[in-house]
Formats: sequence, C-alpha cells, structure tokens
Amino acid sequence: MGSISATPSAPGRLPLLGHAWRLWRDPMKFLLDLRLAGKVVRVDLGRMRLYFATDPALVHQVLVTQSGSFERGTIFQRARAVFGEGLVTSDGERHHTDRRLMQPGFHRAQLARYTTLMNDNARELAESWHPGDRVALDEAMYHLAITNLTQAMFSHSLDRAHARELARLVPVIGQGALMRAVLPPSLSAAPLPLNRRFDAAADAVHGIIDHIIAARRADPGDRQDLLTLLLTLRDPATGRPMDDSWIRDQAVTILNAGVETTATTLTWAFHELSRHPEIREQVEDEVDAVVGLRPVGPDQVAALDYTDRFLKEVTRLHSFLLLIRRTTAPVELGGAHLPAGAEVAYSHYALHRDPQVFPNPDRLDPGRWPARRDTFLPFSAGVHKCIGDTFAWDETVITLAAIVVRHRLDLVPGTTVRARPAVLPKPDRMPMIVQPRHHRGGSDR
Repeated sequence: MGSISATPSAPGRLPLLGHAWRLWRDPMKFLLDLRLAGKVVRVDLGRMRLYFATDPALVHQVLVTQSGSFERGTIFQRARAVFGEGLVTSDGERHHTDRRLMQPGFHRAQLARYTTLMNDNARELAESWHPGDRVALDEAMYHLAITNLTQAMFSHSLDRAHARELARLVPVIGQGALMRAVLPPSLSAAPLPLNRRFDAAADAVHGIIDHIIAARRADPGDRQDLLTLLLTLRDPATGRPMDDSWIRDQAVTILNAGVETTATTLTWAFHELSRHPEIREQVEDEVDAVVGLRPVGPDQVAALDYTDRFLKEVTRLHSFLLLIRRTTAPVELGGAHLPAGAEVAYSHYALHRDPQVFPNPDRLDPGRWPARRDTFLPFSAGVHKCIGDTFAWDETVITLAAIVVRHRLDLVPGTTVRARPAVLPKPDRMPMIVQPRHHRGGSDR
C-alpha cells in the first residue's frame, strides 16, 4: 500500500502556479494525459492540492461504494455563490431530504407533461427552417433548451425581458464556475474580470427568480409546473412551507444544470451526424420508421435503439471536464492513503476516452453499446446522480427526432470547429446549412 507522499505528481509543475497553467492552457489534453502518470495522480493548483482518480473503478469507489466518506469538493463550494443550498451543492442529510422532496417532479408520469412542450418547441423550430438556410446551430439549440426548461419550470409566466436576460446569464455562470474551480484560491476571490462577471450574473439571476417567486405567490393561478411543485413542498421537520431562498436555490440549480448540457450535447450530435453520413442514414431510417412526423412519446423514445446508442456515443465523446469531491474521513484509494479533507478530482471527459475501457476511444461507434454501466457516467452516479437525467435524455431524443425527420444539417464548408473549455466543453461555433430530407416511413402527422 502506498502513502500519500508516494502518489505520483503530474508532469509540468511550475513554481508557485503548480499545474494551473497547463490546466488553464489546454485542459482537455492535460486531463487525458493524467492517466499515463498513474491511477491516482497529484495535481497542484497554486497551494491547492488535488488527487486525480484516473481509473474508472476508483471513480466508482468515490461516487458509489465509498460515497459515505466523501462530500462536495471545491468546485461545488465555490459555486454556492450562485446555487446556495441547491441540489448541486448540498450534501449529506440536507441533500438526501431535498432530493426526496423534489423527486416527484421528475417521475416518469410527471415528465410526460413536458414531452408535449418539448415536441411542440422542437417541431416549431424545425419547421421554421427551409432548405438552403444557414443556421447557427449552437445558438438555436441553446435557445430551444432554455425555452423548454423555463416553460417546464414557469409555464408561460416568464416575460420576454426576463427570458432574454436568463438566456444571456446562464452561460456566464457555467463558464465562471469551471474557471473558479481551477484557479488557485487566491485568484478565485480576486477582483478579476472573470470573477466580476460571475458575481454580477449570480446577483442578476437571483433577482429574476426572486421576482418570479413573489409574483407566483401573489397570483398562483392554475399551473402544473416545477415552480408550483417547489411552492407546495413542506419542510418535513417543521411542516412549514419551504422558504423563498430555498425555492430560489433549487430553481437556479435546475435552470443552470438543465440548459447548457442538453444544448451542447444536441449541438455536438448534429455535428457528428454531419461528419458520419453512414451513421446519419441509420439514425434517419430508424426515426422515419419509429416516429415519422408524429410527436415522440416515452414509447417511441424507448424504441429508438440505434438513436439511443448514437447519443450515448456523443455524450461519451463530449463529457464533463472536471468534478471534485472532498474526503470526510481517511480513505484508501488505489493504494494511496488520503487523509480527511483531501480534494479528490476526476474527469468524465478523460474516463470516457480511456482506451483500456473504450477501444479506439476517439471513434464514434454506436456498435460499442451496451457498455459497462460503471464506466459510463453522463449523469454521474450514486447519491448525487442528476435528478433530471430522464428529462434531459427525453428532451435530447425528442429534439433530434423532430429535426432529423425534416432536415439534414451539414457543417458550412471550410468551417473548423474547436471545443471551448467549459464544465461541458462546447463548440466555439457551429454554422450549418439546412438540406432537404424525404422521410421513408411512419409519416402520419
């Protein structure tokens, strides 16, 4: 068994900065290369020390089998400026209680209410495009995802000004959360432009949600949305309604967790279809046969087997960069004895591109599924698995089907797409040309 002092260090450490410069400059390559240094690798960000678990079995220990010895780490602690005690930052009994309270809002029966709006919004977007149109697909998918989620959360009670402001602010928060996590502690609180933008965005989002909550309390109406659920919940310890700050924290968490990930996954999905015409034809054939121009319901989502495997490949290739947990007790991990308070990091992006787990990892191959569940973590695992995973997956499948059955989207010739670092790496741009399509089956409206 190895001691903590024997844990190998990532190469390229600089005085004072440690590995922060390498992680900042090219985070994807840095994280992929950690596997070569060991199963548990020390990474220094200024004075902060991380222990990176690079082996899927060890990450499974952190998230599932030894989860009782871990709490939220630095990336979540620094995100509390935005999310407060929302599900993405809460821990322990507080997290368990809040998750149990909110779970009914994400049951399959409740989600069926949202598939109608997902279908309607996706169809409306697809039918607004015509052959020869040039669309900024990344922007289109983002606005579709935020429309879906704000309607699911607030029905149609969100005015246009607030909707536009939320659409502008959510990406600022997402990028800022990642950058704050990898900055040394002394810089994460410094008056840098990045920090000022992050803090201003947090204040603005809080103000908008507080306004919406106050308006809903004054005029509840007859709505069946996520905000109505939150407003009707009661603290199990006191029997009193949950206070407005708690409701705001949950609403902000759902909004930020449920927009950028879905939009980015859809954008990458259409990019991959454009790059792989043989895969695109198989997806088209299946969507034509199973769905056609009809709305997509839970039965159709379940029947789209090849499409599901294609989307699993997209989410495998385009995964979360960096998450952190903190030990609450001494832990043995891969031979390293970590004390309480140690920051343990892992990367979905690197795990999902590990050639020992996924041979030819850079190849988009729907045929590799099904794979071992403990090696594929698109929505994390264990007690902190994403509560909205089914909502997000249904939305992704529904949107893809609604567009694929009507159009082909091809990348504008000469365009080079690069991944920009974010919590979930996103394309720097995605200009696409709308091409005509003729569905081959299941064409009833």
